[in-house]
Amino acid sequence: MFLGKEIRLNRLTNKKSGKFVAITVDHAIARGVLPGLVNIQETVRKIVEGEPDAITMQKGIAEKVFKPYAGRIPLLLKSTSFSPYHMNYDVPTADVEEAVRFGADAISVGVIVGGPEQKEQMAHLAKISKDAASYGMPLICHIYPRGSEIKDPRDPDAVAYAVRMAAELGVDIVKTNWNGSAAAFAKAVQACPAKVVLAGGSPGKSLESYLEMTREAMEIGVFGVTYGRFVFEDPNPPAVINAIKAIVHDGRSIKEAFDVYESFKG
Repeated sequence: MFLGKEIRLNRLTNKKSGKFVAITVDHAIARGVLPGLVNIQETVRKIVEGEPDAITMQKGIAEKVFKPYAGRIPLLLKSTSFSPYHMNYDVPTADVEEAVRFGADAISVGVIVGGPEQKEQMAHLAKISKDAASYGMPLICHIYPRGSEIKDPRDPDAVAYAVRMAAELGVDIVKTNWNGSAAAFAKAVQACPAKVVLAGGSPGKSLESYLEMTREAMEIGVFGVTYGRFVFEDPNPPAVINAIKAIVHDGRSIKEAFDVYESFKG
């Protein structure tokens, strides 16, 4: 491994736990300007206040919003996006050279698996993997089995296939959705020699359910979590982030993590 890549991966890894908590605000192109993303300056300020291990965003938002926090928290540059008009295809939006120019500690690529669009996205991921390796840039992949040929996106075999494909193409950290239970998700973790992190999205219905999902995921050996919507849509994002960190970095119980959340609410 190149020294530059080792340095960047070490910056992403929490020194206390050896794990990873990242927060994403890359949703606007994909899902619209959601609650919590309208005033993106204020949302990023609150997320940084919570001190996650990294934050993911598209290049335009990074350029306009992230400068006050440069060097305080690692930046993960998102370099693709799907949209409400092409849900199964992540279109390239940035490249590795731009990630280097922005001072990012990793470049992040989205891939939707399981449909005719997969082949182009897979080819793009392979190219970014080559470029990232040349620059010593860690590569993260947000990969989800939800293409038109996928009957059940929670199927353990489909999730295992998705994360393994990312690992086969040289990805360092693979992000995918929880598929219902620790036993089901464990198959994906076991099938993937890269570091697996848990996405947030829609599986949880409440803060408690997300904390429970996080606790179960940590118990089966995930590297960490990369959450977005339920964090920035909460009235108190720093409280949510610290509750998550209580589980991931401190090994706290769900009740203890919820108590952390309540204590931040004041």
